Amino acid sequence: MISENGQWQDILITDRDITLDAAGLPEMITERPTISQDIVHMIMESGLLIDLIGERSMSRWADNMNQIEVLVEDDTRIIPGTVQIDWNNPENIHIYAKSVLGDIKVGVPV
Repeated sequence: MISENGQWQDILITDRDITLDAAGLPEMITERPTISQDIVHMIMESGLLIDLIGERSMSRWADNMNQIEVLVEDDTRIIPGTVQIDWNNPENIHIYAKSVLGDIKVGVPV
């Protein structure tokens, strides 16, 4: 969501739950962290990582990583052609991209 002052703004989600501040109110994040959080949730909701649980076929992994790359690049805040995915660790993938607000780096558990 965009706030009235033009910044990207969202509620912080930690371990799939809303993060509350000391007063019990939802904690807010702005700018690049909102993009990173949206990318993680977009990938998790796509189901592409669930397909890889126990998958041994490297061609299947490569196909899903290409689909994830396209999914991330479809976000209008990501600069096309800048997405790189490191999937050497079968338990966690790392995504690097350039956004309209600067560099983004996110880790997503498989």
